[in-house]
Amino acid sequence: MIDHGGCPLFGLLHIKSVVHQRLFLATFCQAIALLAITGCGCMRANHLRPPTIVSPSAASCWTGGWLAWGRPFSGQAGIDDFDCFRTQALQRPSPEASIAVGEKAYAVAERLHLQKDRRAIDYWAQTIAWLDDAQRHTGLFHRNDSNTRIAGVRKSAMIRILSCGQTYGRLDPSSHLTLHGANGDVRIPIVHQGFAWRQSDFQRLDVFEPPASAVGNICGRGVPLVVFTSGKACRPTACDSCSQCDGGDSAHSRCGSFLDPQLPFAATALINLPTSIFQPQSGCDGGIFGDQPAASLTLVNPLANETLDAYRGIAKSPAMPLFYARQNSQFKPLAAFMGGDNGIDRPELKFLEPYQADKIPLILVHGLLSNPATFLEVADAVRADTQLAHRYQIWVFRYPTGDEFLASTAMLRQQLAAAFACHSNDAVEIGQRPAQRAVIVGHSLGGLVAKLQVTDSGDRLWRSIANVPLEQLRASPEEIAKLRRSFFFRADPNIGRVVYIATPHQGSPWASRCIGRIGSSLAGSRTRDRQNFQRLTAANPGVFSGEFSDSSPSSVDLLRPTSQLLQALAATPSSRRVVIDSIIGDKLPLPRSGPSDLVVPVASAYRKEAESTAIVDATHTTILRSNATHQVLLKILRSHLDESSSAGCDCLVDRSPMEPSITIESSKPSADVSRAIGAVHACAL
Repeated sequence: MIDHGGCPLFGLLHIKSVVHQRLFLATFCQAIALLAITGCGCMRANHLRPPTIVSPSAASCWTGGWLAWGRPFSGQAGIDDFDCFRTQALQRPSPEASIAVGEKAYAVAERLHLQKDRRAIDYWAQTIAWLDDAQRHTGLFHRNDSNTRIAGVRKSAMIRILSCGQTYGRLDPSSHLTLHGANGDVRIPIVHQGFAWRQSDFQRLDVFEPPASAVGNICGRGVPLVVFTSGKACRPTACDSCSQCDGGDSAHSRCGSFLDPQLPFAATALINLPTSIFQPQSGCDGGIFGDQPAASLTLVNPLANETLDAYRGIAKSPAMPLFYARQNSQFKPLAAFMGGDNGIDRPELKFLEPYQADKIPLILVHGLLSNPATFLEVADAVRADTQLAHRYQIWVFRYPTGDEFLASTAMLRQQLAAAFACHSNDAVEIGQRPAQRAVIVGHSLGGLVAKLQVTDSGDRLWRSIANVPLEQLRASPEEIAKLRRSFFFRADPNIGRVVYIATPHQGSPWASRCIGRIGSSLAGSRTRDRQNFQRLTAANPGVFSGEFSDSSPSSVDLLRPTSQLLQALAATPSSRRVVIDSIIGDKLPLPRSGPSDLVVPVASAYRKEAESTAIVDATHTTILRSNATHQVLLKILRSHLDESSSAGCDCLVDRSPMEPSITIESSKPSADVSRAIGAVHACAL
């Protein structure tokens, strides 16, 4: 009990102070919730780890120990000891002798590496050669522990060559590996198998431990790694070519602006080395067991279809470059939300690999307070499927989500047109043009951005915010042109399918509550845009209505169920040439909104014109990581392949209305699922 000395004023002041404290606490909690529920708070920062390197064996001699290496290693003396060791092995050949020589070579290499001696590369190479020589002997690896150790040493030697080869001046990933053999330098050409990238794009290699959570990891032969392109992006010029790029690949040059500089991509390295490289010509013609393979270093595309037997069963980690790109991205979703286009966070369409005429573009558009990395697990699932990896190429659209989303939508429309045009002369046979079959997938706000790529606007959107024709507006030609790009457009004829994931077609109740107002105020730092629009409304009194009546609204404002623009967009049908699919999250009900993913009600995400609707047990922020979502999306993409193949023409015909399909991909109690179905059917009526 607080004594206010009988003065009611003190009591009122105390009450006011308590109220302010509680309001501040509530506001702070809601700000944190804003980050969490919209996706920014769910971006996991799983960093790639360095690869596992096994330690040299302390006792690398075979039974009897008569080749024990007793003297301490010191420079040339240690190398001379190894040469003596190898000579004895050749005099009494056996599988165990080859293994012991390989182990000794590995120990020498590791010690040279500690001294930063470039000869380490040659001894890692000898490790591979001698262990392979032993492996060629039938029935060698009959003990699991021996097999595991030998495989670990060989893989470690490969990792060292791939990781340290450039540092020691021995490896050029675009060209060759140089080894110092017994008879002089040996230059081993590098074969680049199955890549859309050019040979000159292979600028740097880096090896990491495959991310444990990636579904596309496959154990096998070779070492999965990340390749980095050059630091200079290839930009098209007025002559429709690119002087910075070599070769005659015109499509690669014209589409180069959609590839980031130093873009990482996946590869698997295979190394085969004969022991004959390291034996004098006067010595044995081959290894202990005769016939030797040709020396080779091959970089294989793990996303290519495995049509060649030589590359079946290789190790793969197609998600490794995606994890690397996420942990090294300079894009800051929250900064972009609050600050808009700041140079780094500008709207950009990007390819994850060079354009390929036989692959269908799969365009991924992220949601509010997010970035393309939110699709990492989705991209991994697609690339882990051999058929889909062979038939789809992934494009991503990154944009500052605090800006009025029509501007970003217009930018995507413009960049897609340029992307489809940049390879227009490189299409294969009629009926196989992927530009006519592109799939666009949008999560949350990104679903609305995606819808505006497959919709003919007419004047419906403009009439929802203004009561006079655009031409009658008092504005500069530049302002008129900008508004025209945002509000008047046609459906992109190159997109054949749209997949909505947790998309608030009818808005989200959170946008109308205090947390939504906080989000809108955070996005209010775009003062220049707001001031320009305020001048426009002042010059045209009484023309604009709704959320546009006095200022340009933020994307959060446009997600309010009462938004006139959102209602107009929801009422605007998509092109009949486009197939629509929906994936909806149903986790818990929202007050007065029914079943929801905790952000978007099922009723808001449902589209009655969708060919298929899948309801999954997931929240708004986990739906893109849900295995159920992945399986539904993969099924949709396979269906799209079948439909594209059966079309047999260079066009998409208008689609007749179909009976919608609703599936439940959920392990939730039947009552919860029934409630979600009821909400969906209520929307359909």
